[in-house]
Amino acid sequence: MTRYRSVVVPVLAALVLAAPSTLFAATQCRVVGTVSDGEGKPLQGVKITITTPAITTYKLALETKAKGDWGTIINDGTLRYKLKFEKEGYGPVEQEKKFPIGETTVVDMKLYTAAQIQAQQGGDKTTVRETKADPFTAAYNESVEKFQAGDLAGAFAKAEECVALEPAKVQALDLATKVAFKAQNWAKVIEYGERALALDEDNPPLAGMLLEAYTKTGNKEKVKAFEAKFAAANPDKPEVMYNKAVELYNKNDFKGAEPLLKKVVAGKADFAQAHYLLGMCYVNLNNMPGMKTHLGEYLKLDPNGKDASTAKEMLDAFK
Repeated sequence: MTRYRSVVVPVLAALVLAAPSTLFAATQCRVVGTVSDGEGKPLQGVKITITTPAITTYKLALETKAKGDWGTIINDGTLRYKLKFEKEGYGPVEQEKKFPIGETTVVDMKLYTAAQIQAQQGGDKTTVRETKADPFTAAYNESVEKFQAGDLAGAFAKAEECVALEPAKVQALDLATKVAFKAQNWAKVIEYGERALALDEDNPPLAGMLLEAYTKTGNKEKVKAFEAKFAAANPDKPEVMYNKAVELYNKNDFKGAEPLLKKVVAGKADFAQAHYLLGMCYVNLNNMPGMKTHLGEYLKLDPNGKDASTAKEMLDAFK
């Protein structure tokens, strides 16, 4: 029996990344920040609710992580939003804000206990005054602007400035990785991508970029590791299901491979190699109508493909 190979790794990485040429969609923007207590210590588990009066049903609920950090993507930066920060034992904080489209806005907050609020002199203690952009935020926004303008060298220089200012901040490392990926600077993708994943493992796009970078640099051990991560994070991707079907087919488990391949061609009808392998499964399962359908579809999609001669032989043999 002929053994078949999985689809090439770069195809998988391309799916994870989608379109890395832009950091933000037309009206999207990113909001990040850190919440700390009155003494400046990070607060974990702060509930953050984002709403907008323009859409009464809109409600985004977030929670700060161990280092008090949080972040999200706002899909429509044309609207004004209301942010509310709450944690048991602390006074709530509310703020209304409109976020610049295509940029990252940093919103850092402090929450105070009732005693701390009473001890403060003057002012409304239920709100926190927004701080001006710090050097990190300014460098980050400038990097994004240069990236969107196509100035990759300038964008990368500013991204590295962000990393130098905040070496343990995931946002800085994430940005540097994305710019390096666009510039095909694989060494820097690996350097900054690995550092970012060490701080935040749940980042499939970065894993995809690292998969591509290790493929380009020929590190087979790392490629294998990131292929596994990709498959675990994206079990329903057509290429992932196809690769699993290949494994089953090569073990003579045609019945196990069949439903996976049916899902693949149902969701990605132009996946020629999946049609071919499904047709070959049907040859082994003695399903001649199914074999004719999918080998015929394979030949329509890829008439000069590497398996075209075999497909034609099978169709001629079972006319």
